[in-house]
Amino acid sequence: MVLEADDDYAPYSYVEKGQHKGIYVDFLKKVAEKLAPAYEVSLQPVPWKRGLQNLEKGDSLALFPPYFNKERKFIQPYSTPLFRETVVLFCTDEVMKTPRKNFPDDFAGLTIGINLGFALGEKMVSAAKSGKIKTEEVKGNEANIKKLNAGRIGCYANDRMSVIHSAKGLRGNSEFKNFKLNEAVELSGEDAFIGYSMANNASYKADFIAKMNTAIEEAKKAGVLTKLLADYSK
Repeated sequence: MVLEADDDYAPYSYVEKGQHKGIYVDFLKKVAEKLAPAYEVSLQPVPWKRGLQNLEKGDSLALFPPYFNKERKFIQPYSTPLFRETVVLFCTDEVMKTPRKNFPDDFAGLTIGINLGFALGEKMVSAAKSGKIKTEEVKGNEANIKKLNAGRIGCYANDRMSVIHSAKGLRGNSEFKNFKLNEAVELSGEDAFIGYSMANNASYKADFIAKMNTAIEEAKKAGVLTKLLADYSK
């Protein structure tokens, strides 16, 4: 049983020096132990957009950690929530010279970076569709943080913990000597899930999902996720 996973979403699921690691990776490995021997579960990191395409075509059964997105009708069902992430907007010093608290009105005309294939909630989608803001997609946190530092985007929208973790990893670079993250506004709270492919009709699908959901809830109640969040925040 293979669960595909984002390969570039630190600290939740990412590849570093050839090793797949992260909060959700470690958590789901613990959860998977509870499903054995009925199911032997392995986690496979893939580029996020490819993972979504695999789900849509039914080439894979599951992918983590998408947010709920009603436009992605090919994801059905979603698991019980893994964790509620907080999506915020980080902006450049230049942008923050003007007080900005209300999204999207105070951010009209700005270009906001987002991760390739990410869905960041109704506020962002609505603002982009209305033309109040422009969005630019690139793969992964690091690329967006570099664009933010260079002033090539005005702001960057993503989960708070993920951005802070990735920015710490860039502190040793000379061009980031004076870089700081300016948190402008909180956009939304978004639950992260395991998303299952509607097109994949494996005979064991319903049974696996039920057992996985039960094991996730039991592990959360036992404090497994809370401990991992604390460990990765050090």
